[in-house]
Order: sequence, then structure tokens, then C-alpha cells
Amino acid sequence: ILITKVSFAGVRKIPVEIFLMVDKSLSMSTQGKCDSMLKWIKDSFVDEMLILQDNVHIYSFYEKVEELLNLTIKTEEDKRRIIDTIASIKPDGRYTDIGKMLDVVRVESEKRKSNGKYKILILMTDLVQDAPWTSPYAGKQESFKSPYLKYARIVKHDNWYEIIFDIDSVNKIDSKVKQIY
Repeated sequence: ILITKVSFAGVRKIPVEIFLMVDKSLSMSTQGKCDSMLKWIKDSFVDEMLILQDNVHIYSFYEKVEELLNLTIKTEEDKRRIIDTIASIKPDGRYTDIGKMLDVVRVESEKRKSNGKYKILILMTDLVQDAPWTSPYAGKQESFKSPYLKYARIVKHDNWYEIIFDIDSVNKIDSKVKQIY
């Protein structure tokens, strides 16, 4: 069994494009959510998941969506910049507009579809949707519902969620639905 695990265990060799979306709403300031999330970024995301030539886009979101970092990993210093960028995010946003964030990622991934890299969205949030009245997703939901979550891998951490979307598959499904209707 050990030989089988070692034989099939491997490191990803093909670079991807990762959109890392971090909820910076006030609800993330409670119960140590940010500390837990930062620890996961350092220990799991940066150390275990990233490889050289990955494109990483870091955004924070609340009522607005803000791009904080956009880089191609070339050195260990680039990985350090990712950790520092996440550590600089302070949960002080009044609202949480997950729907608006998903719209931004869809547009940004579409702009980059010609680069040939597989696109992945990693959303880090407590899933409390509380969009302002000016948003198409206005209102408060204790647990955000979206058709895209149906195709996501959702991992519950202490008191926040790591949600991984295969953007390319979601875009294909979205395109097919538009063709049908």
C-alpha cells in the first residue's frame, strides 16, 4: 500500500492560473477566522499547492472587489509576497457581495482565456452574503446559494470555508445553458 501511495503521489508540473478571493467583510473579524485563514495560506496553499510559473491573482471583496496582487511565481520571494498580501487584508468591509465577486472573476478569467492555462478560483469566506441594496444580489443570506456552488469543492475549516471552483468547467456549463435557452 505504501509503495502504491508513493508511486501515484506526485507534484503538479503544469502551471495554472489561480484567482484567490478573500472575504474582508466584518463577519470575518470574529472567532479567529482571519488568523485561521492566514495559517492555511502559509501552510497549505503557498507551501503545498503553488509551483513555479503559476499565475496568482489575489482579490479582496466586501461591497467592492479589489485586485491586490497579480503575479507569475518565479521565485520563493514571490511566494512570500502572496503571504504578505493576504496578511495585509483587514476585515473591515461593511458588506459581503459574493455574487458580485463571482461576476468579477468570470470577467477576469474571460480576459485571460487565450493564455491556455487552466483556471481555478479559490474563495475564502464564511459564506455570509450581505450585499448592499445597490447590488443585483442585494440582501442578507446566512448561507450563500449559487448555481456555481453546485460544481465547487467546499472544505470547511475552523469557522470559514475554502471553496474551489474549476472556472473552465463553470464557463462551459454557463455557455451551454445560454445556448439551450
